[in-house]
Amino acid sequence: MHRREALARGRRAEDVAAWYFRLNGFLSIPGFVVHLDKSIAHIAQDETPRFARTEADLIGVRFVNSRERIFARHDNRDMVDDPKLTRLASGACMQALFILVEVKSSLCKMNGPWTLRESKNMQRVVRRLGFARDEAEVEDIADAMYSAGRFEDEYYTLQYICVGAEKNQDLGRTYPEVVQIDWQEIGEFMMKRFGSFPEKMPSGHVHDQWPEFTREYGEWFQLHRSTGCAESITPQAIERYVRLGSLD
Repeated sequence: MHRREALARGRRAEDVAAWYFRLNGFLSIPGFVVHLDKSIAHIAQDETPRFARTEADLIGVRFVNSRERIFARHDNRDMVDDPKLTRLASGACMQALFILVEVKSSLCKMNGPWTLRESKNMQRVVRRLGFARDEAEVEDIADAMYSAGRFEDEYYTLQYICVGAEKNQDLGRTYPEVVQIDWQEIGEFMMKRFGSFPEKMPSGHVHDQWPEFTREYGEWFQLHRSTGCAESITPQAIERYVRLGSLD
């Protein structure tokens, strides 16, 4: 695969993942960069300056009472979020759910900088998220993330999530608590969301303000349903979009 096409697939994959988490109530920051400390910015032997350690494709948080309600004349309903995500915060008390997401256009994978303890990248992320009370707790949370890809206490959960075309069995064995979500599952969720809540279908100013992928998916979904081609609306459309740039 040419580099240009690989980059285009990567961008499409990140667009799909970002909207999936947005539909599920996450407030997010895409492309969160972890920077080097100034004092160690020249630690390489060749003295070459490096200013960024790594980045997360997406960091987000979903608060405990997050919901989106449809107000209709005769039927007010809460939209149903994906239980694969909502069940991640399941402690005795309701927890704010923070996520650290890695997106791949192909096989799910954890990037090395998030698994190497000596890099201390996780500590930097935990400090910025802001729910650790002191430096000792920062270290405890980072240790849990390096060991299992998940931390939780009475009030907070931090979960590492990998999104991609295929789940990684080796990753699942090494980090069983890391959540893997594939395009098929995202496609199934999108079909349920658009099919169950037609009030959110493309119309008016809300749709006009949606990102490019979401406008394209909404128009595609509505066109196929309104022209009697609902059988063409399948979960595989999402994987096809990431791979080829087209839902059909």
